[in-house]
Amino acid sequence: MAGISETVVRALVPYVGATVADTCVRATAISIGKSFDILTTEDLPALEERARRLLAPLLPKATIDRVVAEFRGGVL
Repeated sequence: MAGISETVVRALVPYVGATVADTCVRATAISIGKSFDILTTEDLPALEERARRLLAPLLPKATIDRVVAEFRGGVL
């Protein structure tokens, strides 16, 4: 099973590309004092918030909700 970081990156890639998706998750991890490899389900609110801010200028809210639901579903 993929880790949380990989699951979130995979959900974001179709919308922002691999580099931006990876950077988003890594930056979120750093901002909460963790590394990419050790994010846990407790970190999902921070990941969700960052993903929503990243996607807001690009996608309608309903699409963003689906992306977030996809990565939450892949993790929980």
